[in-house]
Amino acid sequence: MIPSILEDLLSKTFSEPIRKSVFLITGPPGIGKTAIPAQVALKLKMDCITFALSSCDEVDLRGMPQIVGGKTTWASPLPKTGKGVLILDELTSAQPSVQVAAHHIVRAEENSDMSVGSSWHIILTANGAADKTFYRAIPAPLRNRLTILKLDADLESWIKHSKDNNIRSEIISFLRWRPELLTTKEIPSDGAFPSPRSWWAASDILSLVVSSQTERELLIGTVGESSSIEFSAYLRLVRELPSIQNIMKNQTKEDIPTTPSLLYALVTSLGQHTRMSGESAMQYVSRMPAEFALLYIRDIRDHFEIGKDLDVRRWIEKHTKLFEREIS
Repeated sequence: MIPSILEDLLSKTFSEPIRKSVFLITGPPGIGKTAIPAQVALKLKMDCITFALSSCDEVDLRGMPQIVGGKTTWASPLPKTGKGVLILDELTSAQPSVQVAAHHIVRAEENSDMSVGSSWHIILTANGAADKTFYRAIPAPLRNRLTILKLDADLESWIKHSKDNNIRSEIISFLRWRPELLTTKEIPSDGAFPSPRSWWAASDILSLVVSSQTERELLIGTVGESSSIEFSAYLRLVRELPSIQNIMKNQTKEDIPTTPSLLYALVTSLGQHTRMSGESAMQYVSRMPAEFALLYIRDIRDHFEIGKDLDVRRWIEKHTKLFEREIS
């Protein structure tokens, strides 16, 4: 399941007044297993509580024992009233006793000291056995009470979310050119590696005022050596391109790059500029190959009224079939 579909599914699920299903989201590190449910809860203005099970003891879920009316009860930290989202994170890294406690929560025994309010939606997350994390298998009885969803990396979902969060255009354009580097196919036993999460961290690195050597070492420590070598070489080329300001002043005269990597860089930067400033770059972009002009329109359409831009309308009229097939 790709992130955009998971987000839509969780939006519908969390909108239900009563919990009906409990999802276990699996996938490699850095793919968004925990972030996506939390972001959906935030979007829906719901409370969200997260327990990192790998650092929990059983008592952290069940609570401390106390005597009430001559009987032992448990001061459970679990939510009983109200509504929201409860995330039980890193299930496969948890101690066996904590996995048992999670099982009690999922079973939803009425009036149990470990019951959760029925208006709280429960999400569990876990890495797989091949993900080079500390791994304990999930007991079959617990798995049998869950709907297990495998989350896969998806470039388009990542790009959409990244554009909405002002991730650097150099990273977005690089991954459009080299999409296979969004996430590693095999997690190394040591050192950094690329993932949707680590590329976000790389975006912050590009905002630092440091030497090129320091920047390269920071990127190696964030997305891994092989990915950072390609990305650093790409950055050197991109930083020699005409500035966005010069392009906007001379849209009909500025040179158009001929290599795909640089075209991805420019069209992504121009799309980001249009989304933020409301200033169209279509006169320049229309001089690019059609697939890059189309990419620009796709990038700006949710933040710019393309129907009111004469240059955009002219391009669409000229490429009606291509536009209808890709945009609809």
